[in-house]
Amino acid sequence: MSTNHSPKKRVGLTVFGSVLFFLGMLNIMFYTKAGIELPKFYLFLIVAGIIIFAIGSWRDRK
Repeated sequence: MSTNHSPKKRVGLTVFGSVLFFLGMLNIMFYTKAGIELPKFYLFLIVAGIIIFAIGSWRDRK
């Protein structure tokens, strides 16, 4: 019972991008709930996560 499925390479970029996006959204929710002014860093974190996720998805397509 052997299969010829090889694991995807470069999955790390998509996972890293989604983790950055998730952390940025989580922090924005906490800051909004607490009523504290939102630092620009978390918006940058979300945008960077989206870009890294898109690059990882683009490289994995075949």
